[in-house]
Amino acid sequence: MRTILILVVLMATCQVAEAAQISLLPGGKLQLNVTNPGKNYTDVVLHSILITTGAEEEFNVSGMRIDILAQGQIALSRFIPLERLVGETQGVAQMVEQGMAVFLKVQILSPQGFEGLFGRPLEFAGSPAMEPNQVLMLTRQQFSLDFPADELRVTVHGSDAAGAEDSLSASAQIEMRTSPITYTAPLHGAWLMASLPSIQSHHRLNPPTEFAVDFFKTDSTGNIHAGDRLDATGYFGYGAEVLAVADGEVVFIIADEAQDRAAYFPQAGESTQQARARIGRYNMRRLMADFGRAAAGNIVTIRHEVNGVTEYSSYGHLKAGSVSVALGDEVKRGQVIAAVGDTGDSAAVHLHFQINAGANAFMSKSLPFKFSDLDPVLGGIDPGRFVQKSSP
Repeated sequence: MRTILILVVLMATCQVAEAAQISLLPGGKLQLNVTNPGKNYTDVVLHSILITTGAEEEFNVSGMRIDILAQGQIALSRFIPLERLVGETQGVAQMVEQGMAVFLKVQILSPQGFEGLFGRPLEFAGSPAMEPNQVLMLTRQQFSLDFPADELRVTVHGSDAAGAEDSLSASAQIEMRTSPITYTAPLHGAWLMASLPSIQSHHRLNPPTEFAVDFFKTDSTGNIHAGDRLDATGYFGYGAEVLAVADGEVVFIIADEAQDRAAYFPQAGESTQQARARIGRYNMRRLMADFGRAAAGNIVTIRHEVNGVTEYSSYGHLKAGSVSVALGDEVKRGQVIAAVGDTGDSAAVHLHFQINAGANAFMSKSLPFKFSDLDPVLGGIDPGRFVQKSSP
């Protein structure tokens, strides 16, 4: 899933020189993700690196390196070519100029963009020679690891306006996080749990959805629907009860979205290429007009708190007219809150589920989680797995 409550993003920022600073986003600790538990392989994602200059300072970047450390020792290094850093920055700038600033806001988890993070507007730098109030931006840095990493460090070398050489450095701790909140499955029965947190997942490199999962209902042959795909009722999961995963309070709802299914499939006389282009334009218009509705469709977000730890569960693509809770309702674990549907950026009927650090499912940091009552049905399924909710 690609507005609600404003989240103040905490940035891992270290200002070593007055000329510029580095910010690592999202803030706080980076989360290790287990990719192969049998071989002790993990991975970690740093979503954004921002190099910014002050209101009166200049900084000329000459080199950039990302190090992964284990017990204080560098175990892995990645050198970033300056042309890549500038090229990606200009790509984001072009996107913003074309009216798609919402995607930048989602990437840095700030509804007000750069002003929300730094208290002032910034311009995108067009070269490594940064002028005052400019930013260079690198995103989506993923590292696969076979050692126990505990820190990520970014170092930028350069010089100030007078030509004096200087270095900037910022670090973030890496941890294997376990939530203190017990979550149970949001659906009864057996489902294909797909788009698990891996580099293959379309969720993984987006900060609000990094650890999200999708649930599809299949028949015995693995199909998710029968008959005409334009008919949502032909999908085996359509209308299935969606359950609250823990006790909590409903803090956000979209409940009045309806899906135009025909918009997602080829029209008469349209080639596959033409259909993809039209569907892409259709989705882009909707996302730019109202990102939350276009991405998630009907959605419910529930606040959970245990021993002073607060997390938020969100359930997306819900069936039109199915939401059965209201804002402020106190819900119990296992309570029916809605039904599986097809609303939002979704042609295939399924349930999208995620846990976030904030109430805004589109502008807050994704958190890893586990379900306490899911049993495997089949193994070896990649990039998903068949699971079934345990009997109470």
